[in-house]
Amino acid sequence: MDITKIDQQTLNLLHKAFEIILNENKIPFKKIGIAEENEQLLFLYEGKDEKVHVFKWSKASCIGASIGAIAQSVLMPIIPHLRLLS
Repeated sequence: MDITKIDQQTLNLLHKAFEIILNENKIPFKKIGIAEENEQLLFLYEGKDEKVHVFKWSKASCIGASIGAIAQSVLMPIIPHLRLLS
């Protein structure tokens, strides 16, 4: 499914896609979330340190891309960092 707008349903689907990728890469987490902030989207990650770590990317970069592609493009570069936090 290609993203045409950022709404609650899109955020919910992104959340599920992020969960799937984290599980596939064996990255444990206490909580994760996807949120909006102005023209950015945020990936919120709580690992074993019980601190919330925030990773941001542009909303505009999501339009026309698939949910899975966005989840991959956001998570894959930070997987090594998430391993240190988990």
